[in-house]
Amino acid sequence: MIFQLLGQLRVDFAYMNFRIRHFLYLGAFVFAINANAGPMAYSVNSDSGDQENQDSLYEIDLATGADTRQGTLLSGGQGRTDTEGLAIHPDGTLWGVDDEKLKLFPINKLSGSINFNDEIQLSGFSAGGSNDFGMTFNCEGSLYVTSVVDQNLYKINISDGSREQIGADKALGANISAIAAYGSPMQLYGLGNGQFLNGDEDVPNLYWINPVSGVATLIGALGADEYNQGGLSFDADGTLWAITDRRIINNSIENKPSQIMRLNLISGAASYVSQTTEVGFESLAASAPAGCGPAQADDGYAPIPAMNPVGRLITVLSMLMAGMFILRRRFS
Repeated sequence: MIFQLLGQLRVDFAYMNFRIRHFLYLGAFVFAINANAGPMAYSVNSDSGDQENQDSLYEIDLATGADTRQGTLLSGGQGRTDTEGLAIHPDGTLWGVDDEKLKLFPINKLSGSINFNDEIQLSGFSAGGSNDFGMTFNCEGSLYVTSVVDQNLYKINISDGSREQIGADKALGANISAIAAYGSPMQLYGLGNGQFLNGDEDVPNLYWINPVSGVATLIGALGADEYNQGGLSFDADGTLWAITDRRIINNSIENKPSQIMRLNLISGAASYVSQTTEVGFESLAASAPAGCGPAQADDGYAPIPAMNPVGRLITVLSMLMAGMFILRRRFS
């Protein structure tokens, strides 16, 4: 009887060992897929030059550059032809701003359509499409925009379109056409324009912007390929992403695809990740404001990414491997 029980136990353990190995292989496969998948983001090909598809909303896989056209930005049958700023409100609504019409509006993520009745007229800005707006929401739902022609940071009332200038005139001190906010209290970052229209270099740098004074402080140069303007956004995990418009760079007629990069918050250096098929992307919205949880006491240790899906998967696999090791020692 005892030998029969021991034999059965060994069979059960062998079967259990097989199941554990099978689960570990499956987990490793899922991890590999997850590790290669990037966050999804929205952008508008406002500088495409393609008369058929220009000024459309796209959903982009930042890891691969795969872009999917959702639809043309239409409001009451009229196109919004200079939408260079995108941002996602804390409630998940995607907002855009059109430089030509000076309109602010929510956008349907599935179709790119805009409800005419939801559009808000901005006040106080220069007409003619020279603002090259950057925009971002903070954790509290306040909207901030930058204007290249003014070199100023503004806080916008999304109820009536009125603006509040942050700091003195030209406090930014640089042509910053993309901004991204993170955390509470807000940390604000800006992306400088890459080139002037004649191909001369502008300020292809990453900046930290003081949200009280509106002054931009240089973090460092991107070190990326030439570009005109770009978009900037944090993803839900706190990674800062940029996308660059590379149509007609160096004063040429080249239509190069947009490049997607991760930016280092300490040095400003860009790490190339992928490129799109479509050209002319000047905006980026990857997530609603991130880092908005309650403030944590600084204990001197780096936080463990427990809420990150990859971190959770690593933890589960580590526990399974430890359990298998213990069981093997107990029954061997």
